[in-house]
Amino acid sequence: MKNTNRVGIITGASSGIGRNTALRIASDGFRIVLNGRNEKELDLLKQEINTKTGAETAIVVAGDVTDKETLEKCIKACNEHWNLRPSLFVACAGRGLPGTLITSDEMQWENLWHINVLGLQHQLKAISQVMIAEREKGSDTETPSDIVVIGSTIGRNVSPFNSVYGATKFAVHGLTEALRRELGPKGIRVTLIEPGLVSTNFQESAGYDMDWFANYCNEIGPVLVGDDVAKVVQFLVQMPGNVHLDNISIRPTRQSYP
Repeated sequence: MKNTNRVGIITGASSGIGRNTALRIASDGFRIVLNGRNEKELDLLKQEINTKTGAETAIVVAGDVTDKETLEKCIKACNEHWNLRPSLFVACAGRGLPGTLITSDEMQWENLWHINVLGLQHQLKAISQVMIAEREKGSDTETPSDIVVIGSTIGRNVSPFNSVYGATKFAVHGLTEALRRELGPKGIRVTLIEPGLVSTNFQESAGYDMDWFANYCNEIGPVLVGDDVAKVVQFLVQMPGNVHLDNISIRPTRQSYP
């Protein structure tokens, strides 16, 4: 099914889950605003998508999405380029932090919470206001409105080994579920996807021990890759507007915990 009347904003689109999600939903007809901090990688992705679709399917708005002005630029770009308001927002941007409450670098705590929680709160508020306004206009009520947040299985299962990062994902779980209950009656679907171990550049960027990560992957593998999660996003946004997959957990088959 083609979705040529739908525009999506994807944060964290330069790599991993965000990049794969952009490729998949573009193939289904979505127009996409690609956001992230790595403008070079975003431009390469834009070229790949537009070459495949033969049209200006993707555009780039680079910048730190925890800055409220960046998301405002993404929303404005939807209207300027396609004369449409976003009906899909996929929040993939985030960061990790190795260690526990005792062993993790406390100098990084504030930044971790700023990116994973406070920044997300600002994003969800801004995109919710846009979608609510569109719903209240009563225009094109057949088109679904979707907010998709990428969380983590560690946000539901307490881990003694990665507790500070896990606490931010617990917060994301609570925030997203509360928003679902607020927006569902307005016809807006809010979905939390909680992946288990996904092999992307996330682990190395966050400073995890890559030898440990390789050994763990060997123990529970094959582990997920970004495209595995992107397939789930692609599936859920294709559902009719009256069908909502609101909370999805996806793990490598051999990963029993967390």
